[in-house]
Amino acid sequence: MAFNWTERPEKREFRYKPRFYQAAEDKPVDKSGEDFDPEKFADRLHRSWSSKRMSQQDRNKFPLKTVIWLMFIVVVLGYLFMKFMDK
Repeated sequence: MAFNWTERPEKREFRYKPRFYQAAEDKPVDKSGEDFDPEKFADRLHRSWSSKRMSQQDRNKFPLKTVIWLMFIVVVLGYLFMKFMDK
């Protein structure tokens, strides 16, 4: 057995075949009890991801409310600075 540092070992396969497995009886089922439809699932998942992505994009925009608060803070700090500089 040669030990080599530069190569990865081959991946081991799992070759177990169950004796009593019947694929027809083992169909995936939705929570509602209906047969699992991968197309419907993919569509629902895509809508969910796109809505999350849109909400994250909305959060990343620089809203007017933030600008107003920043301007208010700058004005208050400017007022306090001028008040303490006069003394």
